[in-house]
Formats: sequence, structure tokens, C-alpha cells
Amino acid sequence: MIKTRIFKIQIIPALILVFFSLPLVAQTDSLINLPNLLIPRFTKSVVKLKTGVINTAILNYNTVDQEMVFMQNKLFLVLNEPQLIDTVFLANRTFVPFEKGFYELLVKAPVTLFIQHKSYVEFEGYPTLYGAKSQTNAPSYVRQIYGATGAIDLKIPAGFKVIDDSQFWICKNNVMSVFETKRQFLKIFPDKENELNKFISKNNIDFKKGEDVIKLINYCNELYM
Repeated sequence: MIKTRIFKIQIIPALILVFFSLPLVAQTDSLINLPNLLIPRFTKSVVKLKTGVINTAILNYNTVDQEMVFMQNKLFLVLNEPQLIDTVFLANRTFVPFEKGFYELLVKAPVTLFIQHKSYVEFEGYPTLYGAKSQTNAPSYVRQIYGATGAIDLKIPAGFKVIDDSQFWICKNNVMSVFETKRQFLKIFPDKENELNKFISKNNIDFKKGEDVIKLINYCNELYM
């Protein structure tokens, strides 16, 4: 695999515009390497709005809830008006808003490649007599929300683990297609199936490795030049 939501926080529309003008706070060491966050630390990022306005904010990406999260006055809030955003530049990576979160842009060309960073939370289970774990009566993961502002607690509760469930997406002729396997990939390019099949075999392409998929998409674009 290449990353559940119970609540949807509704932040007032003006908040996405207001938070950029507020002081940026220092990084919080207690949040280093949380398994539901895409990068190790919250980092100063650039947000380009569809109006053309460019702003900065301290951001990270929550792969479980597939939300861009910003740090403000030592609180963590969801960037909840993605329709106002054109692009987010986070840790030297480019993200574009879609219906289900922000997808990272990996290759921009006639055949464009994105990765949807997503994950789910799984209960680790109760220990049994022989060391195995039981899922019986396992509690559900619920994102913890507190305060009238809609601030969130990003820490995963004890007893849960984060499982990566990310997927690759291709945009070809303005059509988005998801794939995880060789068979699914080749169906997107029926006119180039033979060439792509040979390239995949010759280069031992692993569809679970980002670098291999990028190499494959770059070859696709050579075929369509």
C-alpha cells in the first residue's frame, strides 16, 4: 500500500483569509513524527489563493483526515475552505486541492501524476492468551475536537496505529484515473499498452514505489510527445 473521519469541522469562511495575517508560532517538538502527519514538523509554507494572492502559514498534512492543518497561537485548526486555494507549497512539495483532500503533484506534463496521501486508523486489539490480538468490541477512532474555535487534537489515542493507504492518480486529457496495479495502469493507456508493458518489465517497475511510478510516467510523456 502506498495513507476515518467522524466529525467535519466547519470553520467560518473568513478564517482561511484571517489566519495568514496572524503571527506565526514556533514549531512544537511534541508533534514531531506523529504517524498521521505527512512530514516530521509543521513548517512555514506558501499558500497561493485562486485570486492570485500569496500568503504564508505554518502547515502540515493530516493523512488520516486528509486535511491541511495550520498552527496558530499554539492551536491546530483545519484549513477548511480548499475551494479558495490554488496551490500549497509545503516542504518543497506542491499540493493541489481536490474533493477529497490535497493531492501532491509529482509530475506535471500532458500525463500528470499525483499521489493522494491517505491513511486509516486501526485498533491494535486486546492481547489474548497466546499473544494474538482480538478486534472484538474494538473502540472506534474519533478525532478529538475541543474549544469553540474548532481546534483539533492531532495525537492518535493509545492502542491505535496508522496504516498507510495512499494512492496514485493520473490526469490525462482532463480525466482523473486512480491505479494501484499494473493492470489498472495499462487500462488507462490502451493505445500504448505494448510499449508500456515492455518498459514495466524491463525496468522492474514496482507500483508501490513512488520513484518507480514517476519514472514510468516520465516515459509515458515521452511516448506522447
